[in-house]
Amino acid sequence: MHFQAKVITVLAATSLVLSAACGDDGEASSTATVTATATASATATVTGTGEATETGETSETTASSDPTTGASETSTASETATETGTATESTTEGTTEGTTEGLGCGACDQPNQSCVDDVCVTSCQGQDPDPCAPGQVCDVLSGECQDAGATCTLSGASEVCDDQLCGPGSVCDGQGACIAVAPCSAVTCTDEGACWGSLCACEREVECEEASADLLNGPFANDIVGIDFADDCNAWSVTLSGGQEFLRRMTPGGELSTWGGIGDYDQGEVRVLRKLTIPQAKLPPEERFAAEAPPPVAVEGLGEVALTYICCPTCGSCNNNPSARGVARLDEANMNMPLPIVLFAEATQGMGPFANKWLDGGPQGLSWGEDRILYVGNQTANGDYNSADLEKGTVDVEYKFDARVTASAPISSVHILVGLIGGGLYRFNTATKEAEFVVDLMSDITSLSHDAFTGDVYASLADLDVVRVRPFTGEVSDFATMPSKGRVAVSPSGKLWFTPVKYVAPGVLSSWDLPASF
Repeated sequence: MHFQAKVITVLAATSLVLSAACGDDGEASSTATVTATATASATATVTGTGEATETGETSETTASSDPTTGASETSTASETATETGTATESTTEGTTEGTTEGLGCGACDQPNQSCVDDVCVTSCQGQDPDPCAPGQVCDVLSGECQDAGATCTLSGASEVCDDQLCGPGSVCDGQGACIAVAPCSAVTCTDEGACWGSLCACEREVECEEASADLLNGPFANDIVGIDFADDCNAWSVTLSGGQEFLRRMTPGGELSTWGGIGDYDQGEVRVLRKLTIPQAKLPPEERFAAEAPPPVAVEGLGEVALTYICCPTCGSCNNNPSARGVARLDEANMNMPLPIVLFAEATQGMGPFANKWLDGGPQGLSWGEDRILYVGNQTANGDYNSADLEKGTVDVEYKFDARVTASAPISSVHILVGLIGGGLYRFNTATKEAEFVVDLMSDITSLSHDAFTGDVYASLADLDVVRVRPFTGEVSDFATMPSKGRVAVSPSGKLWFTPVKYVAPGVLSSWDLPASF
């Protein structure tokens, strides 16, 4: 499918000298001298309408001006080519004053079009395949062809989405619409359905800094097994110790808050509802063909915190206790029960990714959807992917995978990347309830964390590798190596934090810098 606005180019085999005034009421007085090959000589009426048609008409004109009367004599020969290849020729006669109007661009109102010097220019955005020369790509940020690999360039293939075509910065929602993904916060489409991401950024804007490593490695990290960050750079952790477990928060300034869990129920993961793209405060430069798209709508519940209770079926007080597993949400106003279970789980057990029955039991793969619904694996049985709608108070089985879920991370408003025991990655659509295989990482996955700037997902593996995954293409690249088994989490400041799972591998929290631009 090729989407390209029609631009009419006028080719003249004549010599024209025209003096015209612009920028007033649209009319201008002019004295024109035109030399052409037409042989007819007559007095003609000339009106500049600024209109162009697609019939293949060409005209040749001869004009002279009487300096004493101001009248002009013009001969016009018009030749129209028909579909059968025949042509007709006509001559018009008349008398008028020597005035013409500016041509303009006519209909030039698509988001990838701009009127430049009375010519409608169409950028490379929304064209598939792109019109760029070999060795170049269409950059949807600027609408210009750039060298492949150039900095601040967003390019790539388009995806058919029913009647739309989703270009770079957008993906199909599975229901016929293109939606924004990082690094873009909105989508722009032509009338013909060619879409691409808009309100994008090619440099990471850091609005806050989390607490230092020294502060995070203090009491915040006692018995830590999971970590996450909120958009305000607050750090959150959960514990597994064999005694009472705790949810902890550390502010960027180092202030520590603690909430006690239910009894000695073991905790596994902590997740904060975060933005999936970084809203851009500034529109792209004026010289770019950028859409005037509205900023993203604020997501209700940003900053809410949830965690998992993962008691193994045969461990201590969790043995045969049907209420010792599930998903809890922080309720700071409830002093007596700040971490109540909102989604109870059946007793399930796995053999990985930590090869420890205390860590590998119960629900795993906790995520917030942008719809403010909690998603988690193994709540009703190994491989079940379940949801808890906090507003409706409902619990559902969303999908049944063939293996136990170990990690997941939201990647768009309707997509969640889900990791299975063994290393398989699937892209689950919360709207269509379908899952699509992405890639096999060939090792158990301990955590997945999404970068709202680039859209990449970082996966920590049981073999200690950390890899970067492009969740909509399946591209995988090596990123780092963990010092021991643990989990990773992206912070808003542009760091990827490693936390040891201290129940099996003591260690310290540390971080790697993420790309500041692309």
